[in-house]
Amino acid sequence: MKRRSTYLAGIAVLVCMGFSPAQAALLNFDLTGSRNASFQLDSNPTPDVFSSSFIGNQIQFANVSGTFGGTAGTANISFGTFLISTLNISNASLGFTQFAGPDIFTGTAAMPVFAPNTFNLTSIVSGNSTLTISLANSVATVPLPKTLPLFAAGLVGFGLIRRRKAAPDQARLG
Repeated sequence: MKRRSTYLAGIAVLVCMGFSPAQAALLNFDLTGSRNASFQLDSNPTPDVFSSSFIGNQIQFANVSGTFGGTAGTANISFGTFLISTLNISNASLGFTQFAGPDIFTGTAAMPVFAPNTFNLTSIVSGNSTLTISLANSVATVPLPKTLPLFAAGLVGFGLIRRRKAAPDQARLG
């Protein structure tokens, strides 16, 4: 019985030590050239709309805050792969903005992944621009609520079990 309690306590400690706080890397997207825009997205965002077909993947983010054409506001931003336009920004102050170029995201349409990089984008209508994706200054830790109190409660529980089992043994020895 004592051996089993020791094993369980050891496993509990190892499991709790194995979890580290999750990191959400915030990325800056800066479009410069014929069109200017800047906004931020998470490195692993969940798109509002996504589609996947034989002509490519498309993801869209609605109401993204940022600066578009020199004016603060929101825009609908979509990214595509293969034959679908690489970048499309819908915002009144920016005008029609659609670019072709290399794929900006990896992963699937349902779970896209962005990484810091620079992309040269071209367009017949929108001209040429450069999109630079960089890490934002701060990387926020995603809080894991109630993890520490739960761990503490488990340790207190193990302590109480050990104390109750140790009391009869000490009475026999004394």
